Amino acid sequence: MKAEIWDSRQCNLGEGPVATGQENELVLWVDITGQRILWRDITTGESGEWFVGEDTSFVVPRLGGGMVIGNDSGPVIFYEDGRRESLPTRWDADGFDDPMPIRWNDAKVSPNGDLWLGTMAYGGLHKVGALYRLSKDGKVLSRMLSDVQISNGLDWSDDGKTFYYIDTPTYGLDIFDYQNGSISHRRRLWTADLTLDEHPDGMTIDSEGGLWVALWGSSCVRRLDANLQVTEEIQIPNKFVTSCAFAGPDLKTLIITTAKGDNGLFDDHKQAGMTYAARPGVTGRASVIFG
Repeated sequence: MKAEIWDSRQCNLGEGPVATGQENELVLWVDITGQRILWRDITTGESGEWFVGEDTSFVVPRLGGGMVIGNDSGPVIFYEDGRRESLPTRWDADGFDDPMPIRWNDAKVSPNGDLWLGTMAYGGLHKVGALYRLSKDGKVLSRMLSDVQISNGLDWSDDGKTFYYIDTPTYGLDIFDYQNGSISHRRRLWTADLTLDEHPDGMTIDSEGGLWVALWGSSCVRRLDANLQVTEEIQIPNKFVTSCAFAGPDLKTLIITTAKGDNGLFDDHKQAGMTYAARPGVTGRASVIFG
């Protein structure tokens, strides 16, 4: 299956689509190094963006208005009029400064409303990244996992007992037991084909438990079923596919973000960094709103 261009604005590093609104019609995503948040209404076609002025690695809708964003000084609450409210920082969680330049990366809200958010070093290949949990009241940021290279895709099973997680340079998808907001018993679930230039990036899960994994470098998103068999591959004409999320009133449209490049890699395809959509025939799950 081939995806079609859904939004032709080109991102340096498009990432982290998420759907919100009463009918999941409003799609938000970020251009990390372009330092902006983009939005588009899947029903009306209206679109817009906010310039943040700092590298911004994720955007997550928030109950009570505004959104949580992963900018350099964040996470912070960001409002459409540009106002910002501080939240606990990595220093609050760790008690020490970052050992080298680090930024936030992928983030997602857990079934109980906490925000899970990961980090990576600029350049990627250093085990100084981590995975954190921001309590749903926004008051406590806790380090949950250390020795991470590029904290990326994350999601939870329907029963809320399993946490799925990608650390990109390991080429794999790992699972943890998830209980009472904590993770344990890490083990490998699936490993990408090491003979191909593909690196697992962002991901989402559908209503049948299928995992949709964006593959950086491989021009596609693949679906893994419960038996870890590839049941669908959505092809993208440009190289660097970063993440995906279901959107729309029926949650059957898969929105897919891409990048021009990162960490010294560059795609000169004319559509690099554009955002795509496909209708693969399955229903997704609605995004959980923070709080």
